[in-house]
Amino acid sequence: MGIPTPTIPTFTDGQVVHAADLNALGSNLTNLYNYNNAGFTTQRPLVIAQATTTQSCANAAYTNVAFGQAVINTDNMWSASQASQLTIQHAGVYWIFGQIRCPQFASGGVAGNILINGTSYTNSKSTSIFGPGPSGFTGPTPQMGLIVNLAANATVFLSLYQSVGASMTLQTDFGGSYLGAAFLSPST
Repeated sequence: MGIPTPTIPTFTDGQVVHAADLNALGSNLTNLYNYNNAGFTTQRPLVIAQATTTQSCANAAYTNVAFGQAVINTDNMWSASQASQLTIQHAGVYWIFGQIRCPQFASGGVAGNILINGTSYTNSKSTSIFGPGPSGFTGPTPQMGLIVNLAANATVFLSLYQSVGASMTLQTDFGGSYLGAAFLSPST
């Protein structure tokens, strides 16, 4: 199961090296490269996309959060042309995480959702639900995350459903809203 741990042969000065030894060296170097997942050891795929402006979310509706910048984007998973999604470039096991910064509200609730491969609530893989906070509370900040095996070109969205009785404007303070993906290991 998986790629074997590579071993690199050693040679002594003056030793005649045979083709089989050189072929084994080449094969083990290839295994070493694959074992380290195509060179990701120095810079694994990682993205954190952050909302930079407020965003209005309708009552009793799902709204995908749009992001204004990528704070980290080592693998081009976020693009301003598709501001509300991440696109996985390399298959693998990822830690997907997000936060939605809501204003204070007195009744109803909010639910943050991480959606994989679609924008319908049925694509939700992780959810965080909050009700109204105590008096003086600055607003809930649903955080969610999951570890998931994703194929190349998989899409990831952060969605908010709210039922506070009126439109809600997402905030940019206290960390704001963000969505991230961190490569952990090759696909299983």
